[in-house]
Amino acid sequence: MTRQRLLRARLSVPLVLAGLVLVGCASGGPEASVEPPEPASTPTETPETPAAPTPSEDPATPAAGIFTDAQASRGRTMFNEVCSECHTTSEFRGRAFQSNWGRRTVYSFYRTIRSTMPDDNPGGLEEQVYLDVSAYILSLNGHDGGSSELSADSPMREVRIAPPEPQP
Repeated sequence: MTRQRLLRARLSVPLVLAGLVLVGCASGGPEASVEPPEPASTPTETPETPAAPTPSEDPATPAAGIFTDAQASRGRTMFNEVCSECHTTSEFRGRAFQSNWGRRTVYSFYRTIRSTMPDDNPGGLEEQVYLDVSAYILSLNGHDGGSSELSADSPMREVRIAPPEPQP
């Protein structure tokens, strides 16, 4: 591949990502789940005080440990083997990355890399590779590992890429 074509390919990735984000925003995202109505209370029941929202219910608050340290380590290995041909880790942390991705969810990031990477074979890797690389990117951004691996069933739609706020 000529240097000019390589440069053009590298410059097209952000445009593709921006287009995917705009399409996702324009479509309104995934349909909201519809909760069944609560049964009417009988006169003998006392109303319960609603529970405070948990951190995973507030997308602005990162959930503690939605990936394991071992998974992030596998993600680092895969990043070095596959992604580093075109990317550096500095692209996925710091002010510029947080400006573009910090307010977005882990799911949005995962969905984007799964549908657009690697550039020469979009979506061609195993799902676990995309999950592991996503865990690695979270670790680069200050998230701590926990006891459960990031999976398709994880609360990815509820956790932001932004690093967790330091605890006082």
